Amino acid sequence: MQVNQQGNRLLKSMGIYTISNVINAAIPFLLLPILTRYLTVEDYGKLSNFSALLFFVIPIIGLNLMSAVQVVYVKNHSGLKRYVSTGLFFNLFLSLFLTILFYFTRNSLSIATEIPVDIIALICIYAFYNNVIEVLLAVWRMEEKAKEYGIFRITRTCVELGIALTLIVIYRYDFRGSIYAISYSYGIGAIMALIILFRKKLFGFEFSLKDIKHLLFFGGPLIPHVLGSVSIMYSDKLMLTHFIGVETNGIYTVGFMIGQVIGLLQNSFNQAWVPWVFKSLKDKNSLNKVRIVKYTYIYFLLILVLAVILWLVSPLIYTMIGPSFYDGIAIVFWIALGFAFNGMYKMVSVYFFYKEKTGVLGLLTFITAILNIILNLLFIPEYGIEGAAYATLISMFIQFLATWVMSSRIIKMPWLFFYQSNTPSNELD
Repeated sequence: MQVNQQGNRLLKSMGIYTISNVINAAIPFLLLPILTRYLTVEDYGKLSNFSALLFFVIPIIGLNLMSAVQVVYVKNHSGLKRYVSTGLFFNLFLSLFLTILFYFTRNSLSIATEIPVDIIALICIYAFYNNVIEVLLAVWRMEEKAKEYGIFRITRTCVELGIALTLIVIYRYDFRGSIYAISYSYGIGAIMALIILFRKKLFGFEFSLKDIKHLLFFGGPLIPHVLGSVSIMYSDKLMLTHFIGVETNGIYTVGFMIGQVIGLLQNSFNQAWVPWVFKSLKDKNSLNKVRIVKYTYIYFLLILVLAVILWLVSPLIYTMIGPSFYDGIAIVFWIALGFAFNGMYKMVSVYFFYKEKTGVLGLLTFITAILNIILNLLFIPEYGIEGAAYATLISMFIQFLATWVMSSRIIKMPWLFFYQSNTPSNELD
């Protein structure tokens, strides 16, 4: 009975996360036919470069506080308020420090990314807003409050898109309209998140050097991991801008967004998966581990099938998008398959977070990112946007495979459970 209840909770949470994330992502996705007619391929290229720079900054400012919060929630719940408060104040300090640094390097960054100088200043501020919101969402995931999670995310996205449409369609802003919409909507969301955390008695004027030490120990080694992941996601776009042009990057970005639908689906499952796995592993029951492995294999098969389905329907999607972007259809399958492997990677990387072996995970991802950069340097001049997609696919596959192999050294899981029988739980710990 307990087994069925656990499985049902996982499926229910996964369903709510998937629905909320699908709605959340479907809103901007459904607006592609509108925005691709008001924004040029050059605009999309600059937006892509803004996102690339932004997501390089987020892990440095955030120190992966949201991941640390999930671990503290399970292992030291009584100290959660102090930990969240300390982490957010430290995030704010890092945000202000990097804002000063960006101010003095804004001209060089603008030349490299083609992002206007005045926009560069918004990046660190937005990164802090993002981290505040992610902390609240992490708490809700651990509390299994998927409905609150979904409502918050969808509402923020609607606010962002309402502002973007007003600025772009009515006031005829260029790509700046989207960037301003991101900044304003996340700023409002961050304020609301702080109010909710305060009311939940999970935020106050508390600060602990001990918690800073733990955050640096836990989140510090994850910086290379997250930067590596961001590099795999965005270095191709920056290199396309450099080697071919920002217009080509815009075409690639729209194709990438369509393939990234698989990323949306696997991320939805992962948000339900992580809290469930943490709690299952804490029980130290061999049957729980067998169940985790079974679900993992089923997931592997389903995510690959979904990638193929997306590829088959991609021509239909492109009939609704501006003709200037049509060349991007060539990369949809490779990107979708890459995100399928990325989802498989997330299924096995959870063990590193549970055991707090984030340094090993960071090293693996950093090495993969270096490989990705090398592949982009080799493939983009030769194959253009398809070369960038090949590099992404190969990198994500190697990241998944290497992480799976190394995870077996972190926690012994019954990956060959069909050849094992009644293994005592202590033999699988």
